[in-house]
Amino acid sequence: MLADLTRAFNAYSKKPFNFAWCSFVYIVLLALFALACVGLFILYFLLASVFNKTVSAGSLSTMIVSVMIALVFLFFANGLNGALARAYRRSMGKEKTSLMAFFSDTLSRAPATFALMLTRDLIWLVLVGPVIVAYVLALQAYAYADIAAAAYALFMTFVLHMLFTPALLSAGAYGTGMIASLRNGFRLLRNKHVYFIGLYAVFAVVWLLSFVPLVQLATLFFAYPVAYAAMLSMMESGVRMETEED
Repeated sequence: MLADLTRAFNAYSKKPFNFAWCSFVYIVLLALFALACVGLFILYFLLASVFNKTVSAGSLSTMIVSVMIALVFLFFANGLNGALARAYRRSMGKEKTSLMAFFSDTLSRAPATFALMLTRDLIWLVLVGPVIVAYVLALQAYAYADIAAAAYALFMTFVLHMLFTPALLSAGAYGTGMIASLRNGFRLLRNKHVYFIGLYAVFAVVWLLSFVPLVQLATLFFAYPVAYAAMLSMMESGVRMETEED
């Protein structure tokens, strides 16, 4: 784990702009996709007013449109995550990533990363959903039931995200399909499970710090790229990768 962090830090220290640029492009494109989805909502309301349709938050049509727009956003957001992994991998090799290359990678990585996210979240729903339902229907009267339910949900969220992260890294950085990505992820977890758990815990802390005002500047443009690149380094050194290079 320390060797991978050291390798990532050394790569960052040699070409820090390449890593920071990738983070900047990711943030800008994510904001643009979010604004585009807001624009779709506005377009929906305009069309509804043109056809004299009453729009309310609880109406069936509004809920359907909201779900569809949310799925569109998640599709491209996952593509951006995959493109970011590819860009960080290029940066470790001292290569630059252009804006057009990042956007192209977003489109090409989106199907596999989106499918992996849906699979992960479906498993989360199967494992955590019954606990949430049981708490809402029967356990609210018990002391500390809310704390226990929240702790279980957070624990399962951490575990499932950790288990699927290697597959998402494979899909993003190497362009592998969903099945090949899962196989690559399984190999990493089988070969370096203890080290990856430790490295992922570091990454999780860094990810949380990226939401803290002011601290997030150092996190997004330094700590996050280094932690992300360290996971890529571990994947390259610990797995016989199936790749589908561009």
